[in-house]
Amino acid sequence: MKKTLLSLTLIGFYGLAFSQNISDNKISFGYTQLPYYKIDAAFTNYDVKVEHGYLKANADSLALHEASKELAMSQFENAMRDYNSSKDSVDAIYLTAMAKWEKDVNSGLTQVNGLALPQPIRAAYAPFPSFPSLEAPRLHTPYEDNNVINAIDIQGYTKGMGGFVATINLLPIQNIVIKESKKGAGTSTKYTYTASYKMPIELTVESPTQGKVMYLRIVEGTKTYKIGEYSSKYDFQLYMLTNEDAYRNNLELAARQQAVAETNTYLNNQVGYMSKSRTTEFYSVKKFKNYDYSDVSKAYMTSVTAFQLVAADRDRGSAIDKIDEALAEWAEIMIESNTFDNKARINDKITQMIQVNMAELMLWKADFANSELNTTLAIGGGGKFKRHANSVKNFYADQKKRWSAHY
Repeated sequence: MKKTLLSLTLIGFYGLAFSQNISDNKISFGYTQLPYYKIDAAFTNYDVKVEHGYLKANADSLALHEASKELAMSQFENAMRDYNSSKDSVDAIYLTAMAKWEKDVNSGLTQVNGLALPQPIRAAYAPFPSFPSLEAPRLHTPYEDNNVINAIDIQGYTKGMGGFVATINLLPIQNIVIKESKKGAGTSTKYTYTASYKMPIELTVESPTQGKVMYLRIVEGTKTYKIGEYSSKYDFQLYMLTNEDAYRNNLELAARQQAVAETNTYLNNQVGYMSKSRTTEFYSVKKFKNYDYSDVSKAYMTSVTAFQLVAADRDRGSAIDKIDEALAEWAEIMIESNTFDNKARINDKITQMIQVNMAELMLWKADFANSELNTTLAIGGGGKFKRHANSVKNFYADQKKRWSAHY
């Protein structure tokens, strides 16, 4: 048992010591993110058109309000007819009784006890009808076209006529729910009020040669707007008593601005050529035993130089020769790979290190098959390089998807 524990301790110590001999270098470089949808290369301009879908909701609300008023008027007129009929009936009964009373009095009739005949009393009328109270509909506030147009900036294109068209339809705000949360106690009590809501956008992208490239609803998730904090819930009720319209207008404005900003981000992700920066780990060897790793350092430096060229053009053409040079240097080192001898110069850990490095380089020359192969091999080796390979898999798959839309 002691021998087993000693062996495990030595293995753990070796792994820790070896990991300390790997340089985890964070490198950063720029690149052009290719969009998921390729617009015909003949077009370098785009135009933004704005539609106000919320106006239809306003028109529907006004139409419903008019219909409600007509129904209320019809019901009121019916009630007035019933009221007048009832009133006439009461008056008829009263006047009939008065006529008889007057005739009896004129003929000298009295009560049995000799007193005068009592004058009839008119029965009470039914309650007078009241016209139903109808609140005017709350209409969506207008949003200027220029607020949208100025917020849209699709990278890789110039705003102007003669290109593809992005049509942004501003739909009405939906599902507004005010929520209360309380924190603190005593004089430190605070009530926070927020409004959850949805503010979807209908987006269409059309090209003169491709027709409708995209048509969908976006920004459909539930968002949150902070109304304010109050020391008493009654302060909030007092605020809403006189400021409900202002709150709704502020909410709608903030929601619309956020939705348009998210639409700009979405458009750039789907059809724009965004200038992005990538930061990732790229590895080299500090020292292991008395081995010379100058070739590893050289391959590392060649790789870093290659990455700095990636941003020069969309297809990374300017970087390909330098990437190939770096890959050749790494491949030369890999000839010595000996994954069965952990004391070898290029042992299993350094082999994994080179595999993840090569996978990154291959990604940027669009050699996705070999990039995936090296990623898979690194995952199979376990440890830190498995974690690294797993952490970049989704990014690599996304880059492959984007590249495949264009080349």
